[in-house]
Amino acid sequence: MTTRQQGFTLIELLVVVVIVAILFTYTTLAIRSNSPEDLIKEEAQRLERLVQLAMEETILRGEEYGIEVFVDGYRFLRLSTNQQQKNQWQPLSTDKILRDRKLSHDMELEMRLEDTAISITTALDPLSDNNVELDDNLVEVEEDTKTTIKPQIYLLSSGEITPEFDIRFYILGVETSYIVKGLFDGTLKTEISDL
Repeated sequence: MTTRQQGFTLIELLVVVVIVAILFTYTTLAIRSNSPEDLIKEEAQRLERLVQLAMEETILRGEEYGIEVFVDGYRFLRLSTNQQQKNQWQPLSTDKILRDRKLSHDMELEMRLEDTAISITTALDPLSDNNVELDDNLVEVEEDTKTTIKPQIYLLSSGEITPEFDIRFYILGVETSYIVKGLFDGTLKTEISDL
């Protein structure tokens, strides 16, 4: 009479591990969709949430914030309240959440303020070829940008947005785009739109 041992063989355990790994891979891929439409939607929803957060901060702090929009990204600004830089807009570059946002290389933005199309430029990139001719020229370009920082959209401490805006996120060649709308009363919404 032989006694039969209880348990699994090494082969059986390896088969189970392989099956679990395959299922985990497919589940991760199903959850994480990288289609262009999903990327556009994700970026538009991110802007909506960030604007909502910035508006809450303006109300809590009693400070005025702004948004400077570029073709390839956007950044949040705060109206300086200290005596040396009174009434100057300062980027929130050190803020981990409201930091400068640069879109992926193929995504772009269009902006309308109160139903008027606004021409926006590409963000000044200190590493771009246009700025590296001479060190002296680079310093001059940086000084010019510091004096011309001005938001196109104002987030007021009263909870209002001025002017009302539509910011469209799109990728050339993709028919679907998303628009983030900001209304005067502080209402924000993201809508799907055909390009």
